[in-house]
Amino acid sequence: MTNHNNNSGVETELSRDLGLTSALAIGIGTMIAAGIFTLSGLAINNVGSGAIVAFLLAAIVATFTALTYCEFVSIYPQTGEGYLYARKTFSAPLAYFVGWALFLGYTSSCAFYITSLSSYFYEFIFESPIKALSGIVILVLLTLLNIRGTKESGKFQVIVTAAKVILLIWFIFGGLSYIEPEELINKFDNDILKLGSTAALVFITFFGFSAIAASAGEVKDPVKNIPKAIFISMGVVTILYILVVLVVLFAGLTEYTEASMGEAAKKFLGGTGGYVIIGGAIFSMISASNATIMAGARVMLSMSQLGHLPKELGVINPKTRTPIAATIIVGAAIIIFSLILPLEDLSYFSNTVLLIALILVNAALIVHRKKFPDMERPFKVPLVPFIPFVGIIANLYLISQIFQHPIPFFLAIAALILGMLGFIAWKGTEAEENALPGLSSVVAHTQGSGTFNKSKFRVLVPIANPNNTERLIEMAIAIAAERNGEVLLLHVMKVPEQVSPASISSAMLKKEQAIIQQAEDYARGKSATVSALVRVGHNVARAILETSRERSCNLVLLGWKGHTTSREKILGTITDAIITHARTDLMLVKLMGTQAIKRILLPTAGGEHARAAEQYGASLMKKTQGKLTVCRVSSGSETMKDKEKSEATLQEALNRIASFNGLPATSRLIVNNDVTKGIIEAAKGYDAVMVGAAGQSIYPQILFGNIPEAIARDTDKTVIVVKHYHPVKALYGRVVGE
Repeated sequence: MTNHNNNSGVETELSRDLGLTSALAIGIGTMIAAGIFTLSGLAINNVGSGAIVAFLLAAIVATFTALTYCEFVSIYPQTGEGYLYARKTFSAPLAYFVGWALFLGYTSSCAFYITSLSSYFYEFIFESPIKALSGIVILVLLTLLNIRGTKESGKFQVIVTAAKVILLIWFIFGGLSYIEPEELINKFDNDILKLGSTAALVFITFFGFSAIAASAGEVKDPVKNIPKAIFISMGVVTILYILVVLVVLFAGLTEYTEASMGEAAKKFLGGTGGYVIIGGAIFSMISASNATIMAGARVMLSMSQLGHLPKELGVINPKTRTPIAATIIVGAAIIIFSLILPLEDLSYFSNTVLLIALILVNAALIVHRKKFPDMERPFKVPLVPFIPFVGIIANLYLISQIFQHPIPFFLAIAALILGMLGFIAWKGTEAEENALPGLSSVVAHTQGSGTFNKSKFRVLVPIANPNNTERLIEMAIAIAAERNGEVLLLHVMKVPEQVSPASISSAMLKKEQAIIQQAEDYARGKSATVSALVRVGHNVARAILETSRERSCNLVLLGWKGHTTSREKILGTITDAIITHARTDLMLVKLMGTQAIKRILLPTAGGEHARAAEQYGASLMKKTQGKLTVCRVSSGSETMKDKEKSEATLQEALNRIASFNGLPATSRLIVNNDVTKGIIEAAKGYDAVMVGAAGQSIYPQILFGNIPEAIARDTDKTVIVVKHYHPVKALYGRVVGE
């Protein structure tokens, strides 16, 4: 996965330094951690030997989702795991929700590991004045290690994971002689609710498969290695968990707590052996924390690169080839969680958000199969939608068990809601041009007099095609003059990405200055209040959006080709970007012929875009003393009630136009079974057709879609399309849109 470095403009990639061994170390290292050293005692305390069933149940539930992950990673072998899969399948807010849930899950589960580490360290090593001190120190060191590089943290992961597996095997062999199989039934608590609740408690231990997928962008041959790593690590860990629970169960302890495994190790292996196992437990929690920090930072990286977090968080340092900002934020979040929630609540909190995310990832597979039925899938989950549906039901069951612990459950729900509200707030305040690639443009040349008045009505006219410049300026003047406003002319000089916009010399700007000077002279010759500027940038659309925001423009008036041979280029890349992101009214003009526009046909259904078109059309016609005709298309077979409604709509439009500037507009009812053909046929008697985008129209095609395209293609008249900016609806579009 690449990342655009905002400082240099250079594309920096994550390095693929991790092989199958490292991927296994991430999975096993994440799963063999606090789950086995801490939760084994708590699980036995809850349900006795039923803890074996609880761990198996959690493993089975995790397997359903692990299959889903394997299919997705074979399609998208990139960093981001569950969030990336949701982003490729669902609309933006749902995908963000999955990413936010995973971020909360990784950071809170790592806080669980860090808190467990502090607990073990405090219990067996040193009683420091601050119990959490040892965990925080280790967390800071691990964060620095992850900042330094993936290769270094991967090697560390392999060494520590291998060491703790060896220690676990030693511990298991030391306690095998204490096992009494006939006592298993006597120690079994068959309370179904307790078993389910315990399975929910220990589910966090099997989430390592997600951490493997989260590092797909740094794993060699991920399509082959990641499914192998997922299933091998889950198989190894499940066997080890069962054996550890058996050994701890028969250690003859008076009570079972998060420190029970350490106490059992002392009994089986003596003082020295016990402390070796305790040291192994601490190192296990360190390796799990390391893998989780890496996974959490990669999810943040993917969210940043796909537009759901600020771009700055996804910058990959070209030297370390790691996302430094994302890693630091993950580390800070872990510290916060470890300080505000106790150990068991951390487990239930993290399991809640992770299970919710996994429900949506399983649902994503079902939707993805239907959405992209012909896509090649190197790894294919059998019996879809049955398998992922079972995964959804199983995850819902575990969530229902967590509901018995209301404090962490509702804290998790509150955190998810807070994250969504934060996303909406961020989208609402984010500068519109930030959604586009490239560095910010710079103002290289300005012309015009007078003090900038933010409250003044302002029409922005980007100057590109000299053949239509004068006519666009005349339209802008007509609209601005009636509102006591001004025209702002903009010419953008586009430079290659390897060239800094700020490095362009005045000598290199001579041609651009001549273009804007000629346009400004023409506008002043029409007695217009006008100013002009030249911007230099990598992305023309971004430069236009920056100008519109900085100069508080009310309307952007763009020349429009109207139609090309490619359906995807009907609007053009620049125009499409502006339509998507601009926070102002837009007017697209496809000019035909050379005659002045004195007769405009305006189809209307009374929607907000059509009402804006009415006002702009009225301004144009008043300036030229022309004629504005509002119309509706009727099939001819409408009921009397429908005809009366159409006539009433037309009369309302005439009243609005008259109240705006007193223009004596006319109305017309067009009879045709086809809306487009009816408008095109009627347009023969006019100079231009002005169409309001139909956000609330009875003609749903009129939104820079079929009707404007067909009209622009099939008529020889000028076509004008108007889109009105509505702040609330625009915010909804930014949140929901891709």
